[in-house]
Amino acid sequence: MYFSEQWMRRMERKADIGGRERRIEGGGNVASRRFATFVSNQEKPFIAGSQSVNKALEKLGEDPSCAFVVMTSNYDKKVVLEAINKTLGNVPILGAIVDDVIYNEDSIVHEGVGVALWATDSADISPFIVKGLSKSEEELVEDISSIFENLKIKRKYTYLVGVVPNVIEGIGLKISRVLTKISEFMDAAIVGVVGDFKPSPWSIIFNGDTYSDHFAFFIVESDVKFGTLLSYGFHPVLPLKVTSAQDSIVVELNDTPAYEVFKNFLKRKGFNEGDVSSPQKVAQILTRFQVAIADPSKHGRFKGSIIQSLDSSGMKLMTDISTNDTLWIMESSLEDMFESTQKGVHKSLSHIQDAHGAGMLIFENSIRIRSLGEEIDKDKSILRSSLGLAFLGIPTVGEVILHPEFYSGMHSGVMMGNLFANKVEQP
Repeated sequence: MYFSEQWMRRMERKADIGGRERRIEGGGNVASRRFATFVSNQEKPFIAGSQSVNKALEKLGEDPSCAFVVMTSNYDKKVVLEAINKTLGNVPILGAIVDDVIYNEDSIVHEGVGVALWATDSADISPFIVKGLSKSEEELVEDISSIFENLKIKRKYTYLVGVVPNVIEGIGLKISRVLTKISEFMDAAIVGVVGDFKPSPWSIIFNGDTYSDHFAFFIVESDVKFGTLLSYGFHPVLPLKVTSAQDSIVVELNDTPAYEVFKNFLKRKGFNEGDVSSPQKVAQILTRFQVAIADPSKHGRFKGSIIQSLDSSGMKLMTDISTNDTLWIMESSLEDMFESTQKGVHKSLSHIQDAHGAGMLIFENSIRIRSLGEEIDKDKSILRSSLGLAFLGIPTVGEVILHPEFYSGMHSGVMMGNLFANKVEQP
């Protein structure tokens, strides 16, 4: 039983984020730091693509070094990309087609096209795409490690920013394990898993075209350190010990079937037997909860995951889980989300040293977006005021992060971002 049936997600999204466009009010001015964004909600695909890229270029005021593109699935993707390619030419492009709200520092739309452009003289951007998501992990490790080896990195820091479609079961976990095995090649990595929560045909954007069985990414060599955002926002309610697990399925908690543990937890939260016995009602209830898995190697670090399904076989997560892990049941909390956004941004800014923050590319889980509901405006206003820079938000179903300050691996349910930076020019 998956809670992520498309009709449910679409209806809830439209109910929560009403109207065609919502402006982000307040939050102070946004600095222009060679990173510019624009989100268009024009109905005609060519106009939406053309407006988004040209308005972003106008704000940038110079030639971009790379571009990030996101569009909602109602558009003719070939027409949108034709308009964008016509303007950008050979500029490297990375992005995704999504089925949820997109946003930047100015507005939030549930149907639109968003573009972010970054210009830099202190970094080199190399675009790559790897075909065959059904390959073994060993084959993918070989493919990607050979890319790094042939690249001959020359600058001080190396980052990977990528997108992958959720077309096969466990693709996010697979990519996280692959990147972990070659982590010596990079200082940090973030990858957005896009599509529906239940694996299905989906597309990502790479250099002006769309692909559905590929992992696309930029390798960014930089003279300066970038910032990394990781924000949760669900409130910890109940700690439990995992006493039996298989891959991403929690079979037992505290020596009791996980299904029974969670049913009893829901009853204590006020849900009745009819609620917890109905698969449809449980599917809706699950969107209010997540789990956090404690990092056994360092206190205070967690890996977040939605509960993908719950039945007599166990609790299925979107991350890996092991026997003896500590698992927290987490409940959606607006105040915790607002606080987590602010703290996460401040931490990402602290990563940058002797550099100017440029702007941020964000991968935010659709469950977090839905949990914000009408308060998404406030959360993005906090993001804007805390960051003070342009940003582009892409909805995801999974978030892969490798970073020395966070619990690396596959997350699901978080807001994650890469804060690009440029070298401070000497007078």
